Amino acid sequence: MNPELEALLKAWDAFTESPEGAEGMRLRELYDARLAETAARLEASGETIHRIVLRIYPRWVRANLPPGFPKKLGLE
Repeated sequence: MNPELEALLKAWDAFTESPEGAEGMRLRELYDARLAETAARLEASGETIHRIVLRIYPRWVRANLPPGFPKKLGLE
């Protein structure tokens, strides 16, 4: 997997798994900053890259489930 995409997925995962409040806002700001850097480097829209992250995220989570974890219980 592209390391830049994986870094975005990990940042998004940290945000979605964080509790609401200051920590969640901080993690969202980190994700947004990484997203802006990636968009600028690729000369692409941040919105488009964010949609790519949202589309790939459920499959990435399923692929990273611990061995033996029922795949049917993963995100659909």
